[in-house]
Amino acid sequence: MHIARLSQVSLVLAVKLGLVLSDSQNLNSAVRGVDPQLLSKYKANDAGNFTCLDGSKQIPIAQVNDDYCDCADGSDEPGTSACANGTFYCVNKGHIPSTLAAWRVNDGVCDYDVCCDGSDEWDTDTKCPDKCEEIGKQHRQKEAEQKQIEEAGGKRLAEIIENSDSLRRIKQKELDEKRVKLVEVEAEFAAAEQRKEDLEKQQRDITESTTKLQTLTDQYLSSVVAYRKQLAAELHVLRAQRDRLILILRSVRVDHNPEFNDPAVSNAIKQYSEFVDAYPYMEQAALAFADEDDAARSERLLQMDQDNMAEDDGALDKCKQAVEIAEAEMTTAHDDIDLFVRVLENLRDGYNKNYHDLAIKAAVTGLTAFENDRSLSAEKIEKDKAEIGFQTLKQQYDEVKPQLEEIFSESSVEEGELVSAKDNNENEVDLDQQVTEARTIYWDIQSKLNRERNEVDDLKTLLEESDLGPNDMYLSVKGECYKLDTGEYTYEICILDRVTQISNKDNSRQSLGSFTAFEGTNYTTQQYLHGTKCWNGPERSITVQVICNENIQLLSVSELEKCEYQATIAAPFACPIIGKSSKKLENGNIPNVSDADSIKNKHVHDEL
Repeated sequence: MHIARLSQVSLVLAVKLGLVLSDSQNLNSAVRGVDPQLLSKYKANDAGNFTCLDGSKQIPIAQVNDDYCDCADGSDEPGTSACANGTFYCVNKGHIPSTLAAWRVNDGVCDYDVCCDGSDEWDTDTKCPDKCEEIGKQHRQKEAEQKQIEEAGGKRLAEIIENSDSLRRIKQKELDEKRVKLVEVEAEFAAAEQRKEDLEKQQRDITESTTKLQTLTDQYLSSVVAYRKQLAAELHVLRAQRDRLILILRSVRVDHNPEFNDPAVSNAIKQYSEFVDAYPYMEQAALAFADEDDAARSERLLQMDQDNMAEDDGALDKCKQAVEIAEAEMTTAHDDIDLFVRVLENLRDGYNKNYHDLAIKAAVTGLTAFENDRSLSAEKIEKDKAEIGFQTLKQQYDEVKPQLEEIFSESSVEEGELVSAKDNNENEVDLDQQVTEARTIYWDIQSKLNRERNEVDDLKTLLEESDLGPNDMYLSVKGECYKLDTGEYTYEICILDRVTQISNKDNSRQSLGSFTAFEGTNYTTQQYLHGTKCWNGPERSITVQVICNENIQLLSVSELEKCEYQATIAAPFACPIIGKSSKKLENGNIPNVSDADSIKNKHVHDEL
């Protein structure tokens, strides 16, 4: 260092003596790392000194690029890395000149991103061939492509803007028409509401008719219930008798010896089979309880009686219906029993006694036992009837039945509420049906009214309250959605509306935010806030950056910080306007779709 300084002093003395004046005058043409526009500042003054560009001091001209930082602004070392704040000028012939941070000079790394000519590594063993022609060609090609993108996107944007006025007029006309339609629907709704209320009042008025029913209930319900219970008891006996006969005849059909070919047996089987084919559930029911003992049967019948009491004995009309059902089933059961008894009697009288068919003999024995038991059951039933005064109960039932039928001929009962079967204002139209239809119409019109109101509100918000960018450029695409599948998730951006993250595993959805505002003045950065709250974190949010492209495409989505996302979308809205439109957008430095890679992967300088 001392030797270098002595040499510098000698040079200064020589300059003062005028011995190397010509060389010092030409120094500025050979100073490494200096921007040509600044070369004039690297001339030695009359004293043979160089003045730091910030004017802070003067140093001997020989100390320029001596690998020692003398000037505070680093301007004395444009060709070395001595000054951390200095800069190195890359000529980059065949490409674009550029400036490199001084600390990257002679660091053993070819910084082709700045110095494509390799001039920054002039004093190291690292060989950095000049690649400016190749890089310059690529750059010019990229610029041409970018120009094409901007031209296409700009033309598309111009078309969008040209159409925005007419689109706004169309939307405004649609809003005006919907406002007129809304008034009509509101009137329609008011009429439907009035009709519904009138019919409901009419329905409430008819409930007064239940007074008559209640009077009958108070007077006759206990007698009708007792009558029904006696019928139920008889019906239990009849069902058991029928099941017993079915099992006897089934044994004949299944267990008889067909080799005997007895006509009486064949006829009995034929008649029974015809019955079973018509009513297969009868045999299934009999088989279901075939192995039931007396205790189990008693328990089952008791449960049936309790269920019937709970269901039928609380209201007179239901009890009447239960009586009618029981009477009808008793008639059917008697008919079935009489049929089976005739079949078995014919079998008993007509079968060949010489055939030793055990199934037939068992059936005959079973019929005899049945007849005996049937007689005993009949006696018991008559005794039970006498004890409860059955004839009186039946008489009271016969008295109330026509009175109930008279009420029901003019009205119907549903869930304990009497509803008139006729509307005095509309002949033979069920009032309950009218009320239902009126309510349905009311609800349908109410839904229609809500839709109309929402549509008016949406259009009003769109046209009167939304920021759609200069010249309404976002008007035509507001709410349009675009998706990007990133593997684990699919992201959906609905422009100026919402952003959603959709799991590709279970299709669960998380809101990343709703559109809030544009950032800056060029309308290419959109903020979406107040998304789904993260676990132990803030609400999700996303910033959407628009870059220039002819068509709209969602390019990337990333989570920069916890629950804070960033997306890049290509669209015409970031392009300079090109076309017939005279309207101008001041977009400044407009990003473009060819910058997508640099947006995703910014350059990092790795020191060796």
